[in-house]
Amino acid sequence: MSAENLFTTSRIENVNQIIAELYDDSILLEKRMESFFLNLNNIVFFEKANFLFYQKQGQNYKTHSIYTINWNDEQKRRYQEEYCHMDDVLSILDSDSNVTFLTNQLFNQEVRKNSLYFQEFLLPMGLHDSIETNFSIRNRELRGVFSIHRSNDKKNFLPDELSLVRLFQPHFCNVFKNYGRELNIGRAFHVLENYNCIGIGCFDDKLNFIGCNTTYHTYMENHGFADLSNNPISNCFRSLCRQLLRSGSITGQNIEYKMENSPLFLEVSRSHLKEGPDNDCFVCLFFDLSYVMDRTLSQISRDFSLTNREVNVLSLLLRGYSNDQISSTLFVSIPTVKKHLASIYSKMEIKSQKQILERLHFYDKYFSH
Repeated sequence: MSAENLFTTSRIENVNQIIAELYDDSILLEKRMESFFLNLNNIVFFEKANFLFYQKQGQNYKTHSIYTINWNDEQKRRYQEEYCHMDDVLSILDSDSNVTFLTNQLFNQEVRKNSLYFQEFLLPMGLHDSIETNFSIRNRELRGVFSIHRSNDKKNFLPDELSLVRLFQPHFCNVFKNYGRELNIGRAFHVLENYNCIGIGCFDDKLNFIGCNTTYHTYMENHGFADLSNNPISNCFRSLCRQLLRSGSITGQNIEYKMENSPLFLEVSRSHLKEGPDNDCFVCLFFDLSYVMDRTLSQISRDFSLTNREVNVLSLLLRGYSNDQISSTLFVSIPTVKKHLASIYSKMEIKSQKQILERLHFYDKYFSH
């Protein structure tokens, strides 16, 4: 592809849109990375890609975390555990200056193809040719790398494609500047003390319970779980922690779960209690959806002048009940349920169930206070 074709007005507009989406912090960082991979592939063809965050330990390099497209879990595990220290691009990218290069131009390809790293990892993975770019992070122990790859049955990357990827480099520095900051558990507990719907607990790397905020403690007590370390919720958290470990996920990634027959939504991530490689912990959040729902229903019943019965119908509807289930739960006929729904739709000025959450402005109403 020629430079003239690559840098068209429409393509530059696409680049600007991709950059804008990278900065959209209303979206989880991991989702923004996934979106970036997909959008960039519409401009520059590649078969695999990754954001790699790594750290130097003596003369060797170790993976901190990695986000990929078209890598499977086993490939990520092998890179992190067996091949990161062999990666021949990391020492070149380990610089305070901006570095971007084509591997097909930088390396002597005949020499590189004979290396153990190429033969055992790059060749089986189809990572024969790549564009590599680094970016800085405020956490001085971490370095960031973005890479896109092609296999040997595709054309090598061209200099104009390198130039296009280079446009994103300063924006990577801005978007990821706070990546990998250590979580102060005590401060997190304090910050979340006044959020009645958010409980936060912490487990160490051996899955021992080591602390929680007041909301977590109160919820457990109110539901008869005197032992904070051994109850259905803490055991569910431990199961999610183990699942996170098995997946190979490390600091910065999370796993979510909606408990069955419970209004709790759980989220688990890994962080650090303090500096050092042996201080991993699991941060476990629960969101009490019933509390949020009750507060929301109370607000909208006033905003839209809903009757008590209409609030009951809407509450069940938002919890996923069908008209038949609402009818049997409230001991009313299905025509009566439909009549209440018609009244709710009229008062809320909507035409279908699909529009309800849009009309409620759920997050604006609740989380802006």
